[in-house]
Amino acid sequence: MRLVFGLILLALVAAVAVPAVYYGTLDPCRMLAADMAHEAYGPLAELVGNDPDEVPESMERSMRMVTSQMTARSCAEKLWQRWTDA
Repeated sequence: MRLVFGLILLALVAAVAVPAVYYGTLDPCRMLAADMAHEAYGPLAELVGNDPDEVPESMERSMRMVTSQMTARSCAEKLWQRWTDA
């Protein structure tokens, strides 16, 4: 029984820690803005020979303006759709 609770706790910690490390925040709207910025900037960066993973801060800020009008729940739902859409 202890093992089951330990595994559940480990899964919960991982579910929080992985996005926090990857995005640097737990705010779903900021995570969504980072994804949107990466999606918008990545193909353009590849065309001109830049690293598509190095999204400029200004691009992410402009995407935050879009997500600032959304609720946290709406951002979380859209983020979940992005993660699970194959």
